[in-house]
Amino acid sequence: MTNQPTWDQVTPETLKRALYIDFEGQKDKPPVLLGCATRTGDASAPKPWQYVTDLAFEPLAVLGGIEALDLPAAIERILHRAEAKDRQIVAWSERELDVVRDYCPEFLERFESRYVNARTYAVRWRNKCHGGQKPETNRLAAYMALIGHAVPTVAGPGEVGETLARIRKSLEKGQGVAGLTADQLRRWDVLREHNAHDCVGMRKVCLLAAEEIAALG
Repeated sequence: MTNQPTWDQVTPETLKRALYIDFEGQKDKPPVLLGCATRTGDASAPKPWQYVTDLAFEPLAVLGGIEALDLPAAIERILHRAEAKDRQIVAWSERELDVVRDYCPEFLERFESRYVNARTYAVRWRNKCHGGQKPETNRLAAYMALIGHAVPTVAGPGEVGETLARIRKSLEKGQGVAGLTADQLRRWDVLREHNAHDCVGMRKVCLLAAEEIAALG
């Protein structure tokens, strides 16, 4: 049985104030990067918070001027931001919730009580307001395309797992960013930009969905 907010608790107002989060990581490993947005920002330059959540990647956090926190500390930071102003936590699918369940179960009850599955909400919106007209897939990118949210080609979906595996292997040699190739640094920047656009685009999808659902009365 879920402890997530019910749909009548998900409103245009709660979604305007919500935290929109997205993890990037390798399959079957704790995530490496966490993005979190509270505003849409300009489509060409979204500005979510980002945290490196695997301390093996801390040299890249230092290089990029972002904070490195271990995963429990990052989850606690998100919870603090959510609880301080009574915000919901929104992510595309259950993956982010599964990360908390698998790696930080001590936070699961608090996290789940605020968690909104944006993909399920988007499908509900599609069925209620668009006659079930479906994007090609239920991926976030398809819904961003549906609403005309432009994502620069460089920040489109990529090989996140492969990128992180290559960078991890180089960092494990102990030379920091000096041991990374120009291509690895470029791919890290692309991954960060992709993460940022996912957070921003997800917020846009949810706000439009909420407005159209509310308009039905």
